[in-house]
Amino acid sequence: MNNKKVIGLLLAGVVFFGGAPYLVGDMARNTLQQQAEQISEIPGYALNIKSYDQGWFTSHAVITYGFDQHTLNIMQKDTADKSPEDDALLSLLKEGLTFDLNIAHGPVTFQNGINFALMTLDGKLQDINHEAYKTFKQKAQINSLMQLAAKVSYGGSTTIEMNSPAFKADYSDIAGQRLIIAYDGMTANTTINAAMDKYDAHVTLNRMNLENDKVKVVMGLIQADVSGDKLNDHLWLGKGTTTFTEMMIMMPTGNLQLKNLYSEYDLAKESEKALTLKALLSSKEFSIPQLSLKDVTLDIEANHLDLAAVTDYVKSIQALYKTEDGSPPTEQEIAVKTQGIATRVGEQLIKGSPEIIIKKLDFSMGNGRLQGTSKLNINGENLQNIQVLSDPVALNKRLINTTDITFDKPLATAIMELTMKQQMAAAGMDLSALPPEQLSQTVKVQTSMMLQQMVNQGYFTQNGDTFTSHFEMKDGKRLINGKQLSLPGM
Repeated sequence: MNNKKVIGLLLAGVVFFGGAPYLVGDMARNTLQQQAEQISEIPGYALNIKSYDQGWFTSHAVITYGFDQHTLNIMQKDTADKSPEDDALLSLLKEGLTFDLNIAHGPVTFQNGINFALMTLDGKLQDINHEAYKTFKQKAQINSLMQLAAKVSYGGSTTIEMNSPAFKADYSDIAGQRLIIAYDGMTANTTINAAMDKYDAHVTLNRMNLENDKVKVVMGLIQADVSGDKLNDHLWLGKGTTTFTEMMIMMPTGNLQLKNLYSEYDLAKESEKALTLKALLSSKEFSIPQLSLKDVTLDIEANHLDLAAVTDYVKSIQALYKTEDGSPPTEQEIAVKTQGIATRVGEQLIKGSPEIIIKKLDFSMGNGRLQGTSKLNINGENLQNIQVLSDPVALNKRLINTTDITFDKPLATAIMELTMKQQMAAAGMDLSALPPEQLSQTVKVQTSMMLQQMVNQGYFTQNGDTFTSHFEMKDGKRLINGKQLSLPGM
């Protein structure tokens, strides 16, 4: 009897694990189709299943991911204006990225290890039918530019992993000069919940170099973390951070350099009727020929953003390129619609009395430093028609602003030196022929005269080598450091 029970259990297990994959295969196919439809609802993009060959234990699918038709219509140019390169690029954009997917059916799969899941899949980017891509693959010696793996749990949540391989491609023989591209690869991980209304993603883009005989471009490590929650059919809330170790472009005319760039954003609901957006941008150094800024920080916040107005704007922009017959609208039609959207949404936003706050503006230039804060609010209470704000007097009565700026004399000296050099160069003067001591002395004299004049006029207050300015605007009145500021026509 015990042997019969064991044999019965074994047979039941064989039937279950043998038959279940086909039934799960149906569920997996339906799940993939539903996810494709939901992803395609995201404005600007489309995911299409071109083919799906379902087997017992595994299936094979071909999918395309790219811009939706409305976005492609935006990119479409008049035939007379298109070059062959434009045609080739537009053709590639229309095709999108095509992936070959091998799908394993649950309840247990063995792709990338043992998985208890509804399905798992792996795949790679199909070759792009373009000579430039074929040449690139040959020189980079890679199998595919992008590979992916994914898993859909029994609860419906999806995890996706994507990677792009490192490569080095030498185009010197084609370019007729030294041209080398080196890339250390990319990885990305995304988790999407079953309802497709929440996601988390992390992307790492490794170092990339491009160099020829005259120019060298260096892109350092880039890392991004983002998350989002679907608010309605048109808006996603969310937050994210990005770090960028460095970017450098070295040219004969001078270098562009960016070091330790960091950014973050947070778009959230402030209330049931309004949104708030917070953003921070900082960099250790930003420099171009003749200008170098260090320790740059911009911390900004926008509040009381009318939710209905923002939703209306996104919805209207999505519909901007739609016509009854499906053909791209003319530029005149787009201009008329855009003007209508701007007027309607602008009025809605202003009625919500939005405010913009610069919580911190900070940077160094030369041996000097500037720090500032500002708060701007527009009172939209009882506003009936936005057109009345075209009158500067009416607009000023609704604006409320306070701004504080503090800087030191070394900063003013650095700005004066840069300005004088540009003016002298524009006049055709040879700066190398001017003794540095003479230029330095001229800059110091001009800076002192300018600052003293501004202090005398009440624009700045002085405390040693530190200068401050406080600006206020309310009820149509403008005060700078407590004194009335009169502007013609305002």
